[in-house]
Amino acid sequence: MNENSEKQKKKKWDIQVPHTYFIIFMILILCAILTYVLPAGSYDRVENDTGRMVVVADSFHEVESNPISLMDFLKAVPSGLEAQAALIFFVFVCGGTFGIFDETNALNVGINKIAHRLNGKETLMIIAITTIFSILGATMAFDPQVIMFIPLGVALARRCGYDAITGIAMVLGGVYVGFSCGALNPYTTAVAQGIAGVPLFSGLGFRVVWQIVTLVFTCAYIIRYAKKVKASPSTSYCYELGLSEKEAHEKEQANFTTKLSVRQILVILVLFGGLGCVVYGSLKLSWGTSDMAAAFFGMGLLAGIIGGLGGNKICTSWIKGAKTMVFGALAIGLGRAILIVLENGMIMDTIVSGLSSLLQMLPSSLISIGMLIANVVINFFVPSGSGQATLVMPFMAAIASLTGVTMQTAIVAFQGGEGFSNAVIPTSSTTNACLGAGNVGYEKWVRFAMPMFLIQLVICAVFTIIASVIGL
Repeated sequence: MNENSEKQKKKKWDIQVPHTYFIIFMILILCAILTYVLPAGSYDRVENDTGRMVVVADSFHEVESNPISLMDFLKAVPSGLEAQAALIFFVFVCGGTFGIFDETNALNVGINKIAHRLNGKETLMIIAITTIFSILGATMAFDPQVIMFIPLGVALARRCGYDAITGIAMVLGGVYVGFSCGALNPYTTAVAQGIAGVPLFSGLGFRVVWQIVTLVFTCAYIIRYAKKVKASPSTSYCYELGLSEKEAHEKEQANFTTKLSVRQILVILVLFGGLGCVVYGSLKLSWGTSDMAAAFFGMGLLAGIIGGLGGNKICTSWIKGAKTMVFGALAIGLGRAILIVLENGMIMDTIVSGLSSLLQMLPSSLISIGMLIANVVINFFVPSGSGQATLVMPFMAAIASLTGVTMQTAIVAFQGGEGFSNAVIPTSSTTNACLGAGNVGYEKWVRFAMPMFLIQLVICAVFTIIASVIGL
């Protein structure tokens, strides 16, 4: 059977996933309808010892109904874009900057040199990159810094004969493994443990083992998919994105023998020097999204000048690169619109209260699993690690105390439910930005990521049960 007939057969049996924007818009409509169905309610909130506003358990009370009007519904989208403006502009600046780097051809030649040296060692490359980003996710959270490494991961994967999804998975998948298990994650583990009143970063050994087990599976899953794509490019979930991955790979082979010019070497030094400055600034100098965007903007200008592009070419290259980010950037604002509808309709706390009540009805043996699933659901609406911790951990801690579940078990359930689901929910701003940077639609990515997420969730459930049994 030839490749075309295989492709036609594959199309016949494929389940078509709706476009990302359509999915988000349908969720928006559902949330707006819920403001007319669910009672409006609110929890009292107080400032804790660390200065964070946290909810007071058992303080839920109904308030005056505030259903979303048609105008409020329509305004939710621009309000979401406005609320996420800093991150959206950071994404555009990243795209524009890499557009300039791409125009110098320095990255193409440099990455091809690396890929040529990795010939026959591609599996080790996937393991190494995924492991490195897993460590970064576990110790630094590395969000949204991960976005700027996606173009490099995608380019390297393509040069090795894989596809864009493989490149995204190596980088983003690795970060989410580390972020979720969070041995030293300052945004989830530290915040959740502070609210629950347990020693900071306690249970470190348990989380390291959990991360290693999850990382081994994740690497194996990515490698299996990558090998399948390399052997038969038509099996790629993003095969039909313009130029096929196979054609793109063949087109770049000529650059294997191209030597890096002095200008191109300097451009590459600007890139890695700039990335190092951004990572250092965000970790040591408390840089925000705007600071990182400014650094990227400067990197792009410097690379264009050193690369000899000229003023006009720098501008057109920047615009061309920024265009590739439109999908991901707008999806960030659309995802935030969902939370705005729930908050304006005063039903976000109602949903959390309902889930909390359901958890208390479960048998004690299933409480920890119920916590895990509840956090997956809540993360769909509140895709923020520290934000979700301040919202749900007071309830999780209270339920744990009432049912005999240890605080550490409740935290593990929170981390796993909040962390791993970021890879598949259409409301995750980081995931949408990374997909935009890799030029892969959510509907294509989720076909790859959903099975991986479900197995990661099962692994997390097993470790949650272990934590409960050993009294972590």
